[in-house]
Amino acid sequence: MPKIKLMPTGVPNLDAVLGGGFPIYSLNILAGAPGTGKTILVQQILFNTIKHQPHKRALYLSTLSEPTLKVVRYMQHFQFFDAQVFGEQVIYSDIGSFLIEQPMPRLADHIVGLVNQHQAEVIVIDSFKAIAELTEKSGDFRRFCYELSVRLASARCTTFLVNESERSQINHSPEFALADGILYLSTHEEAGEQRRWLQVHKLRGLAPYMEPFPFVITNVGVRILSPTLTLRQKSVSWSVPAGRMVMGIPGLDQLLRGGIPYGRSIILSGVAGTGKTTFALQFLMAGVDRGEKGLLFSFEETPSHLSQMAAGFGWDLERLIQQEMLRIVFVTQTNIRVEEHLDQIAQEIASFQPQRFVVDSLSVLFYKVNNRAIQREKTFQLATLMQQIGGVGIFISGIPAHETGHLSSFGVEETIVDGMIMLSKELVGRRRDRYLEVFKMRASDHVCGSNRMAITENGIEILYSASQISPPSTTESLKFIEDAPYLVFGSLEKLLPGKIPYNTACLVEGAPGLGKSTLAYQFLLCGLHRQESVLYISADIPRQQVYQTLPSWGLLPDPYLEAGQLVILDTFSPMVETLPATSVHLNLNDPEMLLLRIAQQLEQMPKPCRVIFDSLTPLLINCTPREFIKLVYRKNRQLRQPDVAVLDIFAQDGIEKSDRYNLLNLYDLVVDLYSPDWDEMNQGEDISYKNWLRITKIRGAKADQRPYPYSISPTKGIVIESTSSQSKIIDHLA
Repeated sequence: MPKIKLMPTGVPNLDAVLGGGFPIYSLNILAGAPGTGKTILVQQILFNTIKHQPHKRALYLSTLSEPTLKVVRYMQHFQFFDAQVFGEQVIYSDIGSFLIEQPMPRLADHIVGLVNQHQAEVIVIDSFKAIAELTEKSGDFRRFCYELSVRLASARCTTFLVNESERSQINHSPEFALADGILYLSTHEEAGEQRRWLQVHKLRGLAPYMEPFPFVITNVGVRILSPTLTLRQKSVSWSVPAGRMVMGIPGLDQLLRGGIPYGRSIILSGVAGTGKTTFALQFLMAGVDRGEKGLLFSFEETPSHLSQMAAGFGWDLERLIQQEMLRIVFVTQTNIRVEEHLDQIAQEIASFQPQRFVVDSLSVLFYKVNNRAIQREKTFQLATLMQQIGGVGIFISGIPAHETGHLSSFGVEETIVDGMIMLSKELVGRRRDRYLEVFKMRASDHVCGSNRMAITENGIEILYSASQISPPSTTESLKFIEDAPYLVFGSLEKLLPGKIPYNTACLVEGAPGLGKSTLAYQFLLCGLHRQESVLYISADIPRQQVYQTLPSWGLLPDPYLEAGQLVILDTFSPMVETLPATSVHLNLNDPEMLLLRIAQQLEQMPKPCRVIFDSLTPLLINCTPREFIKLVYRKNRQLRQPDVAVLDIFAQDGIEKSDRYNLLNLYDLVVDLYSPDWDEMNQGEDISYKNWLRITKIRGAKADQRPYPYSISPTKGIVIESTSSQSKIIDHLA
């Protein structure tokens, strides 16, 4: 079957609506109320038709609506108007006087005569309604319409009639019945503003889209708007890469099991101040680091303000914009026109081809849209754009502070998109904590539940490692058990004749001044001498003081610090130091952050590794005994890895017996340092030893659990004593 030959209009997106253009030699009516843009549209079609085709002629006939001079005066301000072809290829003629002076039967002859005279292939009559109003009998007007359509088609001329009419006249006026195509232009209010709309009511031989399409009039002319239309034009979608896009936000990719699958769209919701814009900027920056372009449509923050925000985290937006790795499009809230800006988004995506895309925010973009169906439709259009380009889109949705139970601004966005990430905040004492939850991730494994989030000098961090660390696989655990060294506890070696598993959790307890920290230093030295790494956490004194103490034990710490075999962290404010600097600062007032920092540092340490916490006592200051035990439990569980040994120091003061027993249950090995009372000492033969040591608990190994006296040497540390009277004292005290 032969195809209908079409005449493209060249009007942006109109040919897609029509199905390719208007059939040649057809008679078409552009109808609508005055001021809807009919004349501009038909003039644009006229000039586009003869563009780059010097052999073509087009004829524009004005009747009694607008003088030709007036039409030309206004049309020349549009880019489609070409002065070089005006009068030569596009011929303007006024038939108003002929229409008044001559009878109706002669009008058709006059029009066809002009077509033949100028050899026009396209003709416009503006306005055709004036002819109908001057006709006394409806039958005469119908015969005129029929004769004109037949004769113009025979003359191989494509005809456009401009008609001022109401939509209801389409079903009653004779010219509409004879027309091959009918386009109706209108204006009506939507989202608080007047919008222009174009709808195809009829087009013989083709299957156009019949729904109304919004359009705008700019200096370019008419432009049909609709992301849906743009998507329909893509007969073949862009291939979506396999795998996941790395978000680049610390901790988040672990929650997402590696990232977000390509081609997905995500709602990022939260009340004001939860970090949504920071999240979006960091997402874009992480993409640039991986060679992925980023596009940000901002309806809230200006580019200069965004640059200032980003500079606070060390991100240079202006440099990336100059390198064409980032593009920011800003639209002020007062200028938002939903259809127009959705179309602009589609155009920017098509031209820039970003892999990462952010809209900040849907709340502002759709703030005038009260219809939930329209909100859903527009969100769907944005989500479909992401599927087409195979990238990942983040659509920010602000939640009013008084509606914290809502998932998004309008309550419909979350059902359309592939995923949803919620940001929130909560006041804990005097501290306001931020949280992130992966609420939804369609057809993709992810970690559920709320996780602490922090905004640091480097951007956003998700505190996931602190609360959930994936245990090693069974195969890895068994392999380590076969190859693992045993834990050697230097000064206590004679009391521990059995082989102690390396992943032992040890607790050294006792009153102040009995040498608990001394025993911790000996544990540190033993590990370094055995080529193990050591993570020393000092909660009682600044790290500088620990650094200065180590040489007195015969250890020069600098080589170990520089090699990363020894790391010293503390809970004190940063100060000017002589030892290698660290950006890690532990905050005892924030347990989640404390556990995260320890976990992060441990991940960087060579294995096997000894972790020393000196001491746990300051943790008690900021919480109840029950909270303290729960925190220690979480810490030990987090550190319970096959190649990690734990040694904690704890002073017994400030905790009840029942709570102390619960604490001891968290450890495999417990060493008690104490001073016997005078009654016990006076019953012995030798009362010169005031400090005693005893292993009160051992799990999974053998140990000598009898009490032993010890002394503290300035160079050797704790030394377990052996005297002639020791056995009698031991037997008596035991």
